[in-house]
Amino acid sequence: MKRTIRYLLFAAASLHSAAALAMYTPNPAARWQEGHFYLAGDFQFIGDKDLSGGQINNIYGVYARPGFSVARNVVVYGRLGFQGADSVDTGFAGGFGVQGSWVFPRQKAWAIGGAFDYLHWSANIHHGGPDISWNEFQFTPAVSYRVPDLPELTPYFGILFDIVDGRDSLSQGDPVGLLLGSNYDPSSHVRLDAQVRVVTETAFSFSMAFVF
Repeated sequence: MKRTIRYLLFAAASLHSAAALAMYTPNPAARWQEGHFYLAGDFQFIGDKDLSGGQINNIYGVYARPGFSVARNVVVYGRLGFQGADSVDTGFAGGFGVQGSWVFPRQKAWAIGGAFDYLHWSANIHHGGPDISWNEFQFTPAVSYRVPDLPELTPYFGILFDIVDGRDSLSQGDPVGLLLGSNYDPSSHVRLDAQVRVVTETAFSFSMAFVF
């Protein structure tokens, strides 16, 4: 019964995220055991992204994200996949990042942390428009809470600072946004994550990671 309740809670969080429609950083204040490799599959959909040179709608991306926990609660990872959008051909996207967190000694349910990410995206615009050469830099401080009665479930909330440097003076319109999500660990070898992002973009992301 308790396991069923846990799955239902995580599913509810995922459905709430999908209703909301950046660069996806699962739980910037996550906890990791030291010395483990993991391989994650990420999906993200961005309904619209506010840019100073206009707006790009319906951006979608699929990525493989291998990583390694170099220390307790500190991971480094790469990102390799494909990204496309309305009126834009699907093109290569790749990058890297680092994420770390610190657990409060007297309040072990709470942790603070952050992540730094870089992503490059190259693609062609339909109808003879200029090619996209997109470099995105993101810093994401966050706080997470491991639910004491459901320790597999860790909701989190954070602020993202997003900078886009693109061809033809394409840049981020509003560089500050918010994110809300949760990760759920059904076992010690699997981690699920669902996330909503607003202000700088309207986005939903989901990932599944296998820990080795």
